[in-house]
Amino acid sequence: MKPLIILFSTLLFFISLGYTQEASLNSQIETLKSSINRAQGGYKLELLDSLCWITRDKAEFQYDSIVKVTITLAIELDSFNLANRQAARLIWSLTNRMGRPFEGKSFFEAFDSKKLPVENNALLARFYLNGGDSYYFSENVEKAIEVYNKASFYAIKAKDSVLYGISKKYIADANIRMGNFVEASNLLKEVEAIYAKTKDTIRLVNIKSSRADLYSMNSFYEEAKAERDEVITLAKAIHYDSGLISALINASIDNSKTGNFKQEIVNLKHALKHVKHSEELKDHYEPQILNKLLEGYSTCDSIGKATEFFKELQGKPEHYTSKAFEDVHTRALACYYYAKKDLSKALDYAQKYYDFQISRNTLEHITGAHDLLFKIYDALGDSDKALHHYKEGKQLNDSIRSIERTKVLSYYQTLYETEKRDAKIALKESEIAILDSQNRVKSQWILFGGVGLLALFSIIYLFRSQRFTKNKQQLQEQFSQNLIVEQENERSRLAMELHDSVGQKLMLLNNKTKMANDEDMEALVEGTLEELRSISRGLYPPVLSQFGFSKAISALVDEMDTNSNILFTEYVENVDEYISKTGAIHLYRIVQECLNNTLKHSKAEAVSLNIEKEGQNIHTRIWDNGSGFEVLEAIRSTKNLGMKTLFKRARIIKSKVHIDSVNNEGTTINITTPIYGI
Repeated sequence: MKPLIILFSTLLFFISLGYTQEASLNSQIETLKSSINRAQGGYKLELLDSLCWITRDKAEFQYDSIVKVTITLAIELDSFNLANRQAARLIWSLTNRMGRPFEGKSFFEAFDSKKLPVENNALLARFYLNGGDSYYFSENVEKAIEVYNKASFYAIKAKDSVLYGISKKYIADANIRMGNFVEASNLLKEVEAIYAKTKDTIRLVNIKSSRADLYSMNSFYEEAKAERDEVITLAKAIHYDSGLISALINASIDNSKTGNFKQEIVNLKHALKHVKHSEELKDHYEPQILNKLLEGYSTCDSIGKATEFFKELQGKPEHYTSKAFEDVHTRALACYYYAKKDLSKALDYAQKYYDFQISRNTLEHITGAHDLLFKIYDALGDSDKALHHYKEGKQLNDSIRSIERTKVLSYYQTLYETEKRDAKIALKESEIAILDSQNRVKSQWILFGGVGLLALFSIIYLFRSQRFTKNKQQLQEQFSQNLIVEQENERSRLAMELHDSVGQKLMLLNNKTKMANDEDMEALVEGTLEELRSISRGLYPPVLSQFGFSKAISALVDEMDTNSNILFTEYVENVDEYISKTGAIHLYRIVQECLNNTLKHSKAEAVSLNIEKEGQNIHTRIWDNGSGFEVLEAIRSTKNLGMKTLFKRARIIKSKVHIDSVNNEGTTINITTPIYGI
């Protein structure tokens, strides 16, 4: 108990001192280090954990070394959760605060290879999120997606919708960077639905920012501006400084791409004003903004303003021009000296910037470096080198524009091909069937030409048999459909009767028991009344008739989410105007049957439901990550009446149902319902 009292007292002492002055911070760290040197075992680990927190993100205090010592001791003492938490925090710090993502990646790989028995799934999700970041910012985006998917897996196990949404959002950002815009767009829509449900405004702002990036990368700058304007307004309203500053910086980048340099400066100055008021964000954003302003004013020939920012940067070079900001600072200096006509220095920095971008193989920045070198060599009168860089830059620029056009075409082509694919397959199958039929007829004429009469009688017999069988099947099908319709009518009638007749009488009985002060009888009547309401809702959901199909589906998902351990996500577009009353009840029952089957049999941890209008159809998609099942076996089974009824209902409303299920991987059900004729 005594060591814990000492630790608690030490922490209170540090908190009371505050961390505003560097001298005070040094004193705290030295005091804590002295205590650590004298401590042992679990107490020493607690002190080290506190030291990690105090020195976090501060390279000057050897934060990374302290964390590594803490992790080693934590593993020795079997404190695997603490080791994992500190490892995740160090990876994030190296990648996102210190600008050393390659070190973050190496540390992540080394720690992950230990395969420690960490029990906290939320900690594992954060560990893999930060590990994915280390790959993302090390330009290995494909590997980042793989690691983000692991984070998503552990977020589902932790039943943490926030971490799940973050992981999916990061996967979307990675897909945007790789040019997989359709996949990114779908993921952003899924995550947006999660955050709308949890009313997480900050993360909804981040989704809009990612969508703006998607537009920008496709050169849809007006659409990107519209999204970013919304982000800026929302971020201001909720005092979300990080989101606001990031949006302003990204807006300035778009301004630069479109040649609107004055607006670029306006956005950067706006961002700088907010950074100055936030100590937490200052180190991360201020160097980038100051260097960008130096470049912006130099480009606009505002030498006086540019010099002010040059002096500010030179006043603290170890902070503003460190490795993390080396490339942006080098380019800014090249632009500054070019504007000042100091072409020798301008050339040195421009060449250094060019070499740096070649090592990273970033095409867009290499193009910018060629353009800068062209201007400097042209001003120096070296026409050969100026022409060389002009041609190289022009060729690269044309290549990038071609890639961008290809991406845009790919984006729309993918959307078009998705809608066209099913029709194309059906057409091919039809053509094959026609050719097969023609070949069969030719063979039959050659083979049976000598026995024409026998063939004729056989054909007549087969035709009549087929027609009889077809008529019989149609009658059976019609009977089944009529039976289902009548069942629904009867369910509706019974629900009304129970509500209007039995329900009213029970309400009267309930009032009388309350007047008689008979608590046992009152509890019995109330329980019976609630059971009656439950039966009535099961027979015909009142929300369907009162609020429409879309609200009824959302209510159904919310009810299942509340009463189960499964993580449900849903995106339900309002399609009420496209579906009749009959169509609504049948599609509702189909979705209800699918979700009930998932609850009963799938052993899933996550389920998603999407309903939206696509062209002339309403498309419903139900996905789960459960155990899967043999689809054909389930359809053919005489015991599975629910599955048979599902397909019969689908035929009533002319819907197509496709079930794709893989053992131990999950199930996807796609239902396509035409908006006319139902």
